[in-house]
Amino acid sequence: MRLKLSVLIIFALVTFGTPFAVFLAQKDTPSPAPPQTSSATSGAADKGQQKSHTIKVLDGSTGQVQELALRDYLYGAVAAEMPPNFSQEALKAQAIACSTYAVRLKQQAATSPNADLKGADISVDSKVHQGYVSTDEMKKMWGDNFDTYFALIKDAVDPVADQVLTYEGAPIISAYHSISPGKTEAAADIWGQEVPYLVSVDSPGDVLAPDYETKEVFTAAVVKENLLTAFSDIAFTEDPAGWFTDPAATAAGSVKTIKVCGKELTGDDIRTALNLRCAAFTVAFADGNFTFTVKGYGHGVGMSQYGADYMGRQGSSYQDILAHYFPNTSVEPIDNFL
Repeated sequence: MRLKLSVLIIFALVTFGTPFAVFLAQKDTPSPAPPQTSSATSGAADKGQQKSHTIKVLDGSTGQVQELALRDYLYGAVAAEMPPNFSQEALKAQAIACSTYAVRLKQQAATSPNADLKGADISVDSKVHQGYVSTDEMKKMWGDNFDTYFALIKDAVDPVADQVLTYEGAPIISAYHSISPGKTEAAADIWGQEVPYLVSVDSPGDVLAPDYETKEVFTAAVVKENLLTAFSDIAFTEDPAGWFTDPAATAAGSVKTIKVCGKELTGDDIRTALNLRCAAFTVAFADGNFTFTVKGYGHGVGMSQYGADYMGRQGSSYQDILAHYFPNTSVEPIDNFL
């Protein structure tokens, strides 16, 4: 049980709030490319001609920058971002999502270096970029199961390590999250900016995920304190039953906006202030307590990891998974971009 919990806790931490929205602040400038296919298709380079790519990673806890082979980095990224016992096709899709994320940041570091990264391309801190764990950390996480789990990660990463996911000739914002409410979210609804391939799609396997629906109960005093900490100008009334009004939902079911004593907030504002698993929630008040019923886990944009695992177990390939969650994208050789 301890091993299972350690894997799921790390998985939850790195998928709850991975900051993909940082990419939205920068205008895409894709390089010229031939027209893309209408769905994700394989474009692996010839293995015999594959180049050896590297990436510089920053360990924020030590301030040290280390240059890793991209393939080795992907082992650690996938191990941090998805449970190793997920289906192989889901793990492959995750590997390409991680690779695409890293390549996009590496391109940005080459043209617009971030001084906070101290010369690195990417941070290993999941609060800054996507997660990463070293082999030693994997051994601590997995204990006696290290050899089995690492083999699963390696078997998934190796065949796709030379591929990235693209849209109109540029690596995409390869957003992913743990569990959707049953449909993924459009970037426009969550981050306020439309992205052609980050749109709402059905993800029926999510409703079968562990803890798909959870409940969080808070006293009125705790809700008031947390919201005032985040938004000091809320004028709370005497009757808590009337605090939350006029909820508006996204197409996927998350709270897009909701009024708190007349002040309009986003669902993500409430999620952050109360540390909810996601913004797909309903709220009810009774006996002095607020009950938030939450469906899903994470920001909800892009690929649902539990949804990807479900698709893989139903016979879908990693190409099918990527095409479903990132419509109108293509898989291309990494050599086209590095």
